[in-house]
Amino acid sequence: MSSPSQSHAHAALTPTALVLTSHLLRHDNPNLAFAIQHALEYLGADRPPPSTQANEELQLNTALLASLHAQTVGEILAALTVLGQQAVSTPQRHPERVALLHELLDEWVALAEWILQRTDNPPERWH
Repeated sequence: MSSPSQSHAHAALTPTALVLTSHLLRHDNPNLAFAIQHALEYLGADRPPPSTQANEELQLNTALLASLHAQTVGEILAALTVLGQQAVSTPQRHPERVALLHELLDEWVALAEWILQRTDNPPERWH
C-alpha cells in the first residue's frame, strides 16, 4: 500500500488495500466486503501485462470499475469514513488502526478522483 503522500501520484488501488478494506468492512458491511472480494477475483483473471505504469493504473481501475461500479466506490468511502470516525472517537484509540483507515481512505479517494476525471467520456463497460 502506498503512503498517503503517494496516493495522489498513482490512482490504482493495490490488491493489499482491497483485501484490508474487505476485512475491515466484513462485519458492518458484508455486501461491500463481498463486492470487494468479487473485484479481487475479477482482477485475478488473466490480463495482458501493461506496458507502462499509467497503462497499469488504467487497466486496474477500469477492471475495478467493471466489477465495483462508481456508486459502490462511494459507498465504500462512506463506510470507511464511518469506521474512521468511530476509531477516532473511542477512548482507547489505536493509532495503528486510525493510520490504516487514513491510508485506505486516501487510496479510495484517489480512485474516486480518477473516476471523476474520466466521467466526460466513460468507457462503455462502466455502465
